[in-house]
Amino acid sequence: MDIVAPLVKTGVISETVNLWLAVPIGFIFGFGLYHAGFTDSRKIARAFYLRDVSVPVVMFSAIVTGMLGLWLMSLVGFIDTSFMYYLPTYLTPMAVGGVLFGIGMAIGGFCPGTAAASIATGRIDAMVFVVGFLGGSILFGDLFPVWGDFYNSDYCGVYRLDEIFGMNIGLLVLVLTVVAIAGSLLMRLGEYWFWSPPPEQNLTARQALIYEVPLVVLALVIAGVMAFFPTGSFLKQEASSWYIIQRQAAPAPTQQREGAAATPFKEQPQVPAVAPARGEGC
Repeated sequence: MDIVAPLVKTGVISETVNLWLAVPIGFIFGFGLYHAGFTDSRKIARAFYLRDVSVPVVMFSAIVTGMLGLWLMSLVGFIDTSFMYYLPTYLTPMAVGGVLFGIGMAIGGFCPGTAAASIATGRIDAMVFVVGFLGGSILFGDLFPVWGDFYNSDYCGVYRLDEIFGMNIGLLVLVLTVVAIAGSLLMRLGEYWFWSPPPEQNLTARQALIYEVPLVVLALVIAGVMAFFPTGSFLKQEASSWYIIQRQAAPAPTQQREGAAATPFKEQPQVPAVAPARGEGC
């Protein structure tokens, strides 16, 4: 949970509780996937043809919900973002991996999460999909020496969008909220423009608007209000990851972050052994 809520590092919960939380969270997540129809591979596959854009719309709504929730909880002091895990960017390997993941998702009709939830409903195609991606994962690990150099190439460090665009974080949250809502509307428009869904689907969409419109307005209001909050307390350290997914070199004693030894639950930030300086290569 270090990406979304580093509660262990801040001492709110223990490591044991953190592990056990995975069980109810998994059940709740699977329950939501099932009732959203995402345990049906046909529904996910149709998203790639704009025949049913429910999957990307839900993903956009999840991004906005998580973004606003994190922003709000950090402002009130519930989450200390300085303990959060920031994923380093390996631009080319991640781009290639994203394309391969998308191809597999379009062909199989699942991602790992939806496949696991679908197995609970007894779907055979989900079982075949899980066997396939587990086999692929094992093959990837066994043959890692073949593409390990590529896997660790094009290192770009840890970047945030507010740094890239030179924007206040609060304003960026508002912009991303508007972009997500506009993107969802455009995908809905494309779905109805190109495929003319049947009347029963139109009725379902109109019924969904009863719940969606107030939530959209609420998200815009929250993002608009919080756009004017000071952002200095949001990120309490320079944007560098405490954990680097790459072979690391042990830092010299003089390179350790000042005061870090007094904080036992923080690992010392380390610099990758063969990584360009921040900003180089990307």
